[in-house]
Amino acid sequence: MNTVSTRDKLLEAASRVFLAEGYEATTMDFIRAEAGVSNGSLYHHFPTKAQLAGTLYESLLRDFQQSLLKAISGKTGAEAGVRGLVRAYVRWVVAHPDRARLLHRLRRSSDLADMEAAWSSLNQEASDILREWIARMVAAGEMQRFPFSLWMALVFSPAFALTPQWLNQTPPSVPQAVRLALEDAAWRAVAET
Repeated sequence: MNTVSTRDKLLEAASRVFLAEGYEATTMDFIRAEAGVSNGSLYHHFPTKAQLAGTLYESLLRDFQQSLLKAISGKTGAEAGVRGLVRAYVRWVVAHPDRARLLHRLRRSSDLADMEAAWSSLNQEASDILREWIARMVAAGEMQRFPFSLWMALVFSPAFALTPQWLNQTPPSVPQAVRLALEDAAWRAVAET
């Protein structure tokens, strides 16, 4: 028998309510009612709406990053890795449109500014893994050397720019030709010439 913890019930309920109502309009009582738990249980796990939203955001961000980083695990070469990163990004957005929407919406909430340190730590961990992989590929002569922020823009900005369009479709859909074009463009942008 697989029982869902109260904490997980609250996070799942918060996801649904934040998507339906928006962060600002959501109350803790909405979340409590959606989860079917008592006030005591709610406030025991999450004393404030910001803490609940911050925990949810952190969980979503971790899931997203882990999905992407699988593309460069092991002995993945430069071309396979770059293409795999873009492929993983598109797959995650299409497979988890609600999670993608929540990441975007919660990130913009001013109430969550205090959570920036926790998110920075998560982002730093993922960035360190990616930077190490990039450095190995540059040292092997497979990729050009770029500042990290430029490398990220060259590889991911086209997909980032298209994501809102994909998320406006029900269900989200990205044609194979578009996926391949994004992978090709990302690889050509950073490949050693």
